[in-house]
Amino acid sequence: MYSNPTGSRCETYAAIRCGLLVRACKLCMDLLADVCVLKGHQQLALNRELIETLANLSYLCGDDEHGTRHLAFLQDSLIVEREFLKVVERQQMLNGGIELPMEARIRASIDETAQAAGVDLEQLPGRRRINWPSALDRIEMAFGRTAYPAFRTGSGAVQGTWHDLLRNHLVQVDGGFEPNFQAARPRPQPLLSAAIQLTTTAITYLRRQPDVPQQIFNQPLAAVLGFAFRADDLHERWLSACGVQHHRDPSVTG
Repeated sequence: MYSNPTGSRCETYAAIRCGLLVRACKLCMDLLADVCVLKGHQQLALNRELIETLANLSYLCGDDEHGTRHLAFLQDSLIVEREFLKVVERQQMLNGGIELPMEARIRASIDETAQAAGVDLEQLPGRRRINWPSALDRIEMAFGRTAYPAFRTGSGAVQGTWHDLLRNHLVQVDGGFEPNFQAARPRPQPLLSAAIQLTTTAITYLRRQPDVPQQIFNQPLAAVLGFAFRADDLHERWLSACGVQHHRDPSVTG
């Protein structure tokens, strides 16, 4: 089922890990950009993406010599594309078998994605047979049991759940609700958790790299991690001194 015409399997797997790290860095920049304009509306949603991206990278860095985890990552990613393609094909049948230009572009994009991975979509196993852990398992393996609640909170921000509406977009008043058009205030917890989790995962990532990059980056990354933990501790002390309870972001671990 696996053949990569553009390079070896190891090259593809290394590219996956590199791509996840690049994605994580971009998400961190987006978090900073959101705060720099004195708004925090995107913080929880971006933090959700970041947590899963880094959890995936951390999980893949622990793969065996056979690349079992990387193959499961590819299969889990591409089975979504196969399901999407089936939706397009059903719509095409309802349209008398005529393929619309947009559908042709979608098919070409999916085929290109599968070809780059060296995977035949038709030979993919069913979702239940793909040994890819749940988000809960991946996140807890990477960052401990306290990280998953932050991921779930971010899900509400993405989906616009009742909790998100009540917290950020409505104001409860006597007899009902009023719209809240104020921008959400930036919160330090997502930034601290991003710093801690990105640095922790980068150190894990470096363990699969040659000695020279490790010698260059390990000490500075360890220093950044120490500063992030210290900042988080000081923030928690300040909240406690002010009498503020239960404000610790569950995605910050350590």
